Amino acid sequence: MSASPRTYDQVRFHRGTRGFAGFLTALNGFVVLGATLFIVPTLPLEPLIATWAVILGTTLGIAHFVAVVGLIRGRRWAASLVGYVATAGIAISVFGALVSATGLSIFGAERGTSVGFFIWMIATWVVAARFAFKPFIFTAQAHRAMAPVAKPVPDARPVTGARKRTFARPIAAAA
Repeated sequence: MSASPRTYDQVRFHRGTRGFAGFLTALNGFVVLGATLFIVPTLPLEPLIATWAVILGTTLGIAHFVAVVGLIRGRRWAASLVGYVATAGIAISVFGALVSATGLSIFGAERGTSVGFFIWMIATWVVAARFAFKPFIFTAQAHRAMAPVAKPVPDARPVTGARKRTFARPIAAAA
């Protein structure tokens, strides 16, 4: 029984960074689901727009939790999913911050509170994406030095199609 040639697994030994990214992604997922299910229906929007906003927001919230499960289990696709979710969340948060800064009260809070909330969400998505991508950056491992392999002896009888004979060489006895 021999040891595995892969002694250092970069994904396995970065559990803290994946765990922190998972925590922040779950936190953002709860915020997205809460805002989608409880705040969007109260906004003065047309019913069709509100329905689509709830559907897309719920899908985005569920994608957060799928990404959390992938991060905790060490799947490579999880970092990409966190990146996609963070990109969508940052885009929506920038829009929300701009709308809040112009005077529309989204949460029933003051202008500065709403803008601060969206800036906080942007920061948590950026940090979550950074820590999600960190353990999945792989560098090429050094190759083992191997002895050169001798070229095979050309067949002495290529025209006849007869195969070469191989002889077993006896192993010299140890002294």
